[in-house]
Amino acid sequence: MKNSMIMNKEGQSNYFLDCAKYQFRKIKLLPLLIAIFVIFLFAIPYYTKYNENDNPPLVDLEGNAPPLSDDDDDNIQNSKCPNYKMMLFISSEMENIEKRMLMREELFGITDNLVPCMKQDTSKIFYKFLIKKKKPLDDEAFRNFLSEKMEYNDIEEITPKVGDDWEQLMLKYAQLLQESCITFDHLILIDVYTMINLEKLQDKISSLSIANQTISNTNKMVWGSFNTNLTDSMATILGSSAIKPILNHSNHPSKNYTSIISRFYYHHLNHPNEKIPDDLILINDPLSIVEWPNSIKSIPCVDCIIAIGHIYQDWEVRKIKDKLKISTIIPCKVRSDIEMYSKNTSKLRSNIVVMTSSFLYRDNCMLEAAPLSAQNKRDYAEKHGYAFVSRSTEFVQQLLRKRKEVWGKIDAVEKVLPYYEWLIWLDMDAIFVNKTLSIEDLLKMSEEKVGGKKEFEKINFIVARPIGDDMINAGVFLIRNSDWARDFIRNGIQARRDRAYRGMKEQQAMRDAIKQPNWKPNVLYLNGDDHTINTFPDRYVRGDYIVHYAPEEGCPADPVLGGLKKVTMLEESPDDEIILPF
Repeated sequence: MKNSMIMNKEGQSNYFLDCAKYQFRKIKLLPLLIAIFVIFLFAIPYYTKYNENDNPPLVDLEGNAPPLSDDDDDNIQNSKCPNYKMMLFISSEMENIEKRMLMREELFGITDNLVPCMKQDTSKIFYKFLIKKKKPLDDEAFRNFLSEKMEYNDIEEITPKVGDDWEQLMLKYAQLLQESCITFDHLILIDVYTMINLEKLQDKISSLSIANQTISNTNKMVWGSFNTNLTDSMATILGSSAIKPILNHSNHPSKNYTSIISRFYYHHLNHPNEKIPDDLILINDPLSIVEWPNSIKSIPCVDCIIAIGHIYQDWEVRKIKDKLKISTIIPCKVRSDIEMYSKNTSKLRSNIVVMTSSFLYRDNCMLEAAPLSAQNKRDYAEKHGYAFVSRSTEFVQQLLRKRKEVWGKIDAVEKVLPYYEWLIWLDMDAIFVNKTLSIEDLLKMSEEKVGGKKEFEKINFIVARPIGDDMINAGVFLIRNSDWARDFIRNGIQARRDRAYRGMKEQQAMRDAIKQPNWKPNVLYLNGDDHTINTFPDRYVRGDYIVHYAPEEGCPADPVLGGLKKVTMLEESPDDEIILPF
């Protein structure tokens, strides 16, 4: 890379000199031009350093700047072809939801999705939970898994193939990422029962000294604890160049080891005269990668520890993390600033959030449609640089609140709104059909409707009433983060305990509240409006923003799936004819 950079500078220098000679061939300013250009080249490093010092590092969850390595000044990740120092795959079973939440919290400081990782954009770490795709154990476990998947977007299901062991599948997925332009220096494989010190691991790699060996090229290393077939799956670290050779030599037989990496290691351990493919460096390190012996005192070298596997109790995971002083690594920049929204909020965070439900009812009606509907909203948010948040826990807690689950929408909005300036809510059965229209465009149109910017500053809530309907369409609305909004939600809607089970519930409470004189002046009430913010499928007009299915009876899954197919068709062939209902 350094050689490449030097060559680029030399090439630029030659280009400018040739141009200068051509332009000033007949005059005597060429020496002066050369002197100025040389001074400019020498000044570049000082200018760069000055600007770096002007940009303070990101802060962690405690408000402290995390330690940065000497080569960590590349904070701006390449969005098209990102490269990460570490690619971490955490394998788990579908039902291990609590374990995955524990790993998110302890390794990455992610305790919730109120400020979500829309993209993992730091240079240090990219992680995924890898799960074998299989038939769910039971309906409730599957519903909870789908909710988690919609909310965190860090789960990848992999379908096993005959003859593939699990590590082989993970390596193939890593290779697929490499081929799709997501590259990394080192791949780390662990499971949800392993606690790993990622900072210490990176320091160890940077030192080129592992297990008392000097490693000439860490991109070619295969590092693990291979003493038994019980420990080889706890943590394995591979250089980016080691994946392909292992996959290409996956046919080594073994009676004791089913793991492709262990078979590879032991084959070459038992055949020392056989050349190791691509000169890979094999490292067995049972001192740094250990099985949890149920007591810190039983570990012979605590300072040597990189990873501890087979920890099955959550409280012990937290205790081990504390004892070993394992720090979290924030995988996305927005998580470095998760305080409530204010005018001083980091520009790394969006001031707009697209929000929906990820709660799946026991009738399993939306099992197929819900993830695709959520992806429609996530795609829209990513396109325009917004946050996307889906929530389910607020719906679950309505049993304790003694209200119908649908009230979870209000709890969820009340919880998320303080982190953003504007929030747009869409029910699960509402989808974006015109993704080119931004929320800023929508707010600008709303500003024109009320008579200008000054009048719009008073507007805190935007909702529509369809033609021929007495009730507002509360499946789609926009709300501004303000004292007005907090009062409106808390005292105008949440206070309506009389609607906990009766009538149109939260929708009716919202409709009644916007009519009250203390809230009405701050509402943009789109009365008899079928097109500005949402429409019904049989009223769709080309260019409409959101289609809300909301059938009076029956499951909306099939209409939603049909609508999503039409959205794809419109995006691929904008001039195609749309047959109603949308």
